[in-house]
Amino acid sequence: MQVSVIISFYQRLKHLEFCLDALELCSDDFCEVVIADDGSDKACVEALGEKIKKYHYPIIHAWHPKDGFRLSAARNNGIRHARGNYFIFLDCDFIVLPDTIRRHIEEAESGRYVAGLCKYLTEEQTGILFERGVDLDMLERFYQELPDKQIRSDHRRFIIHSILRRFHLAKPRKERCSSHFSIHRRDIEYINGYDENFVGWGGEDEDLAHRMALAGFRGKSVIPAARILHLWHPKELGGMHWKTGANVTYLNRENVAFFCENGLTKKTADPSR
Repeated sequence: MQVSVIISFYQRLKHLEFCLDALELCSDDFCEVVIADDGSDKACVEALGEKIKKYHYPIIHAWHPKDGFRLSAARNNGIRHARGNYFIFLDCDFIVLPDTIRRHIEEAESGRYVAGLCKYLTEEQTGILFERGVDLDMLERFYQELPDKQIRSDHRRFIIHSILRRFHLAKPRKERCSSHFSIHRRDIEYINGYDENFVGWGGEDEDLAHRMALAGFRGKSVIPAARILHLWHPKELGGMHWKTGANVTYLNRENVAFFCENGLTKKTADPSR
């Protein structure tokens, strides 16, 4: 299996560098990294070009022009550039622990997607990492210091919902893949990737999970096992207010089809899989 790690990115170069540094600790587990860049400016792109030279694994920089916040389009662009047949999606402010990529791969299965969550570093912990660099002992210590309550609770809810879905006792809108997740190329292409009608903050992850459920895909949780630390940064304004905007209206539209017409390709669904 050829694994491509696809990282969503825009301008936050310092966070991305630490994300890439952490991936260096497990580079035998994937074949490439694809940076799905949502239109970073020229100075950032040039600086990134210099920084990626130091890594020992292949890195593809998949950039598209800035035209608002287009996370769905950026991720689709990352998929188009990827050469692997299995994708693991991360954000640029994620720090993977060395066993995380392997945990995703161990659970990989056709017709299933694998979902995980993060623990959130404090501003102080993030500052220490920025000062000292990626250190495995420190990452392990920080992960152990942060509480497990939310991780355990979300894992339990995921499992319960998965069981209920199998017996048609829960709605597909409750599916989730809003942090790190992984999926076979063939499966995400079957639903035509992310819906690029989501422009601006929020909703694209929930929509993807909903459409995967409509297509018959079931999720698998690696929430306790696939460990990721989320670097602290100030909350984005859009992240706090997106549920009052146009994206939430589109997310809650009626008669959602699993295949989005404005996705990886601009065509109608192929009934064969």
